[in-house]
Amino acid sequence: MLDEAQVRYAISETNGNKSAAARLLGVPRGTFRKAYARIDWDSAPLKNIEFPQLPDDDIPTTEIIEQMARRFEKRQKAYRARQWMTYKVKDKKPIGIAWVGDPHVDSNGCNWSLLKDHCKVMADTPGLYAASIGDHTDNWVGRLTRLYSASEQSRSTAVRLVEWLLRDSGVKWMLLLRGNHDMWTNNKSDDPVHWIAKGIGVPTEDWAARISLEFPNGRAAKVHAAHNFKGHSMWNSLHGHQKQAHMKEEAHLYVAGHTHNWALHQEESASREFTYWLARCRGYKFLDEYADVLGHSPQEGGATICSIFNPDAVNDSGFVQCFADVEQGADYLTWLRSH
Repeated sequence: MLDEAQVRYAISETNGNKSAAARLLGVPRGTFRKAYARIDWDSAPLKNIEFPQLPDDDIPTTEIIEQMARRFEKRQKAYRARQWMTYKVKDKKPIGIAWVGDPHVDSNGCNWSLLKDHCKVMADTPGLYAASIGDHTDNWVGRLTRLYSASEQSRSTAVRLVEWLLRDSGVKWMLLLRGNHDMWTNNKSDDPVHWIAKGIGVPTEDWAARISLEFPNGRAAKVHAAHNFKGHSMWNSLHGHQKQAHMKEEAHLYVAGHTHNWALHQEESASREFTYWLARCRGYKFLDEYADVLGHSPQEGGATICSIFNPDAVNDSGFVQCFADVEQGADYLTWLRSH
């Protein structure tokens, strides 16, 4: 049953139109007219006072709905475009991608001597591009902020080091992933990786990206890169990768980092009829107190994994080759491109 306040409100909102007022309240016109007739309009409180006509403080709800619909359509289009990002390779010769493991450039344990050497190889080798697997800085947050007391580098210095790596090193970046340390900065505008990537025109993605390299001869190489893949095994450091290869969409290369160790594996899946590589890059944090406490012995190689794509290869096993040594990968690419 309608009360007097509801009826007065509806009449006020519809400028006295009873049919419109009934629709506003979602009741039959007859129900509204009966409720309207019960009210003594002549004895209305403050009937000799004209109230101010106050404007709404927001746009109409219908406009909000239309705006949300348009924004959803754009978000959905962007989401679908990222399921497999297409890179059109114009170079008719083989190319390589150096998958740079977690740099942690501001860490006291970052092997800067090795990182500089690898950057020079990547910058000086024709046809060799690079992709970062994430965790560019320590970026300690929350309770972990206390660890900055043991760091020789301030946050501002960390940003300068990332700028050098991504913008000034000469490396030809084609993809930048944000790992968990990068993503601890919730606001992307405060993350140097995000705004530097925009400045140099390089795609950047949170955690993972799937890319397809389309070569001039029509062949395509699919790569699923992630900061890490879900799934762990004490016997197989590529367990999460293998799950992706057998349970998700097939690719020629599954590559990740995150755990500060490296491993490589190539296999042909007879059941799914494709040949693929599994790769994990070690990264450049060579001195890691946390790993020492957990009893993990440090590895020396595989800081960056170099993958070479030969579109003219006779079979799938030769289409992609991976190297744990950047210089060996660069030498192999240079040899391939010269033949």
